[in-house]
Amino acid sequence: MKNDFPQSVYELFDMGGFCRDWEDGRNDADAMHHILGRVSRSPYNACPLNNRRNHMPEGRKYLPAIHSHKSRKRYLIKTKKYLDKLEYKPNEVDLAFLETHKKYYD
Repeated sequence: MKNDFPQSVYELFDMGGFCRDWEDGRNDADAMHHILGRVSRSPYNACPLNNRRNHMPEGRKYLPAIHSHKSRKRYLIKTKKYLDKLEYKPNEVDLAFLETHKKYYD
């Protein structure tokens, strides 16, 4: 698929074999979701989710739509805080992504 994340992005979110799900905090995320769609491979556009429970529409019946402004904003902020905590150094692509989508971080 177009704009799949590189292995380095998966490794940033790996927590000893399992990723912490951004929706409910369980250690069973198995899908790396493109928060704003496949517009960027930047880790700032990535959020780990459990595919069946929190990524697929049928699993989100009690949650805001995954592509709602509310969900996108929450995931983007959570991802940025996570990467800041890791002291991740953004590259030019990352900085362009953050600048282009700064409305979500206000």
